[in-house]
Amino acid sequence: MADRKHEILATAYGLMGAKGLESVHARTVATEIGINHATVHYYFKTRSDLLCGIADFALNILAADRGRFQEGAETDTERLENELALAEAYCRKQSRFMKVLIGLSTAAIGDPAVKKRLKVLWDAWVAGFSTPLPGAKALKGSQFADVDTLVAALFGTGIVSHLTDGSLDGAKTVAKIQRSLLG
Repeated sequence: MADRKHEILATAYGLMGAKGLESVHARTVATEIGINHATVHYYFKTRSDLLCGIADFALNILAADRGRFQEGAETDTERLENELALAEAYCRKQSRFMKVLIGLSTAAIGDPAVKKRLKVLWDAWVAGFSTPLPGAKALKGSQFADVDTLVAALFGTGIVSHLTDGSLDGAKTVAKIQRSLLG
């Protein structure tokens, strides 16, 4: 039972990351898996429930990715650099994470439940920077020394990088942010 729910969420996440928000409906997810759409509705009564599930799935992906990127980091500076490297990875064209955040952000405009779940995801992303940033000895005067400003800049970089199919080079932009923070 949990395997089927996970399969539905993984498929929905993949669809949103590849084709955008409008590709995620019970019928499209079911067709992709090869099941009846009633099975999707069994686990997710409404589209809002499915989108909230995708937000939770993305939160788990963030946690897993963060764990991989932070492996072996010993100092706050290393942890901050690794968080920035993760953000840069999310800017890459093949990354689905940022595309999913774009879709969820769009859905959150009209859906309070999705907005609430997306806020949890946002808070988790911010939390990853909250501990290392103060201890990493950021340069005085860096506009990115404030964690909310930093994460907003990274989110914006990811969005624009994906919307422009890489015309805005996310790696270069994240590197500029890192230089502003750490020199």
